Amino acid sequence: MKKLDLVRLRNEVPYKKFNLEKDMRGIIVKVNSSNSLVMFFNPQNIGEYAIVDINNYDIVTEKEQLPSKFYDELLFNLDSIMKRAGDKIEPLDIKPYVQVVLLVEDDKYTRYGIHKGDTGCVMDSKAVKNYIEVDFSGVDENGESYGDCILVKLDDLKIIE
Repeated sequence: MKKLDLVRLRNEVPYKKFNLEKDMRGIIVKVNSSNSLVMFFNPQNIGEYAIVDINNYDIVTEKEQLPSKFYDELLFNLDSIMKRAGDKIEPLDIKPYVQVVLLVEDDKYTRYGIHKGDTGCVMDSKAVKNYIEVDFSGVDENGESYGDCILVKLDDLKIIE
């Protein structure tokens, strides 16, 4: 095993507290004789990742390799990538088709006619960098359509019980 090898987790049991699952893929960012630091990407929140210390016996190297273009770029940016990493994979607490309410008044939402207190429906099971698609559209009392389907920051939403 070497730095930037693609690996697969074959024993998830010791890593349950990091929310890692069997067969998750990762990239080695640092190798020691018995352990490696492995970057795992959050399958529910694209762009989020965690770096976890893994026993080398619990991972297996994949046949595939990073393309040289990505290898060089990743190697060049590795220090900043490691500084931004989480220490575990955070599962999404929000599911598709649940009703939510917008908690903030912000220009990034008001430009679409969406305001604090508006309710919507989550439209996807995955987020992108902590933003999820929410449908705030509806029909008013005059039969006119309003609202839009937009990306909303997870922290700006509350699930309606």
